[in-house]
Amino acid sequence: MASAVVTALGEVFVTGALSDCDVVFCLEEGSPAETAGAPADPAHAASVPAVVGEPLPGHSLVLCLASERFRAQVGVERWADDAAETSSSTASRRPQLRVPLGSEAEAPFARAAIGYAYTGQVAAVGVSEVLEVRRQAGYLQISGCAAACDELLMGMLAVADGEGNGQQAAAAATATAAATAVAGTSSFPAAAAELVACWALLPDPVDDPSFAPILAAAEGALLRHFGDVLAVLNTPPLRQQLLQLPAAVVEALLGSEAFGTDTEDSVLLLLATWMKANHSQTDAATRARLCRLVRLVQLSRPYLTAVLLALAADYETGAGGSPCAWLPISVAEAGFITALATAPAGREKEATLRVGEQLYITQSPWYSASPRPQCLSAEGRTFEWAISQQELRAALRQLQPKDAVRMLGPFEGGDRPCARGFEWKVVCQVQHKATSAGCFLECAMPAAYDVPGSRLGSGSKVAAVVGLDACLAVRSWGHGAYFHDFVAAWPSFCAGRVLKVEAAGDDSPLVLPLAQPQPTYDGSGGCFRLLAGWAALMRNGRLAGTLTVLPPFTAVMRSEDAECEEST
Repeated sequence: MASAVVTALGEVFVTGALSDCDVVFCLEEGSPAETAGAPADPAHAASVPAVVGEPLPGHSLVLCLASERFRAQVGVERWADDAAETSSSTASRRPQLRVPLGSEAEAPFARAAIGYAYTGQVAAVGVSEVLEVRRQAGYLQISGCAAACDELLMGMLAVADGEGNGQQAAAAATATAAATAVAGTSSFPAAAAELVACWALLPDPVDDPSFAPILAAAEGALLRHFGDVLAVLNTPPLRQQLLQLPAAVVEALLGSEAFGTDTEDSVLLLLATWMKANHSQTDAATRARLCRLVRLVQLSRPYLTAVLLALAADYETGAGGSPCAWLPISVAEAGFITALATAPAGREKEATLRVGEQLYITQSPWYSASPRPQCLSAEGRTFEWAISQQELRAALRQLQPKDAVRMLGPFEGGDRPCARGFEWKVVCQVQHKATSAGCFLECAMPAAYDVPGSRLGSGSKVAAVVGLDACLAVRSWGHGAYFHDFVAAWPSFCAGRVLKVEAAGDDSPLVLPLAQPQPTYDGSGGCFRLLAGWAALMRNGRLAGTLTVLPPFTAVMRSEDAECEEST
């Protein structure tokens, strides 16, 4: 089309010049806005719908070419005009094309969709506006407008990843305010954040297959931002953003085959974390959809026996809608899943599954044997911890004859790291007159499960055995670093919801040699030199070290087996 014609079409849309019809925006019968201001006579209300704003001067040729809906309306109007000419009425009438709206707020987006027929441009800024224009374009059957909206949305998401053109960058930049409301001050891409905020507006790909690429791009942006399950659990800004996500977005994350984790235990913990903060915002159907995405048959033995069964009991005995009764599973099915998950591979597991198929929906994700991507590399993920000189001195002041003191090693950021679905903490312990200190791990039930009325609450008594593949290190500035591997450790999980981890193999903690017995007297009246003997372990006023969480041994074996298969 000649550029002059294109320019002229855009101008007549703005000015209304040469128009031969009017596009009238009116509220649909029964819409909330119309009902609120409806007259007393229902018959009059039905015949005279409420008009929204001023009519839009239209051009029947343009509208008929751009929209099947308008083409049909123009045909009806012409038939009405022909009928009027044969009647006694001689009054001429300007054709009116009605656009029903659900609310007055839809009018600008309907106008923008019609404007696309003239200009070929989507007059919208930000994700939510583009989605609204797209919805109106679909209703009005404006040819090409939905595809143009999709292209603009894809460009916004591309800009969030550092791609896209200048026009798309300008459109994406307008999403910043909405992004801040969802993502706070972090680096959450603006377009992705606004898409999260208006997730309810997204078309269902089943009903609108053309939107599937947009949804895939949106999910990709979410996954790139949140990373993996451990990243969300162990990064306070990401964890806070998780709590603000609507249920539909959490469903997209949990349902993604690309959302990695260390074990499925951590996936259940992530859902419990979100559920504790958002339970009041969900209904039973929403909770069921979310919980169905956890692959329960892949939970570890500790989670099966200590967590899953307790949550099932909470569900069976909790009052309807109780915050502790959020996982909709019976004790019987939880017991069956435990039996299936722990059955030896082969005939016994196959027989167990056949029995369960008669009772339960074994095609659901609860029974999926497909593992999620392993998020931990062979090098693992490292967390820094440290005990300050002041904390160490205060603890040693409490040391009494024939006694011992314990000191927690706070992690960077203040939160305990999460792995294998549990929280982990470093403990240093020293006995009176000892020439060495012990350093070991303890494990605790995460606070996400501490819900009023739950069997996993702070006063509960639960027992399990937990292993952790990890490397605990304390820095020694004179002789390198002292390391101890906690690979396949078998701690005991006892009353009080605390797991104490003993080192694998020799059942001893990481031993830190001290230069002098603790505490140390200076020989002049009994005053203590409390930090004597710790010099080789102290630097910048801190006793510091690392905890490196390694991938589970079974995951490493699966990876090696896969590499062997590829090589053959």
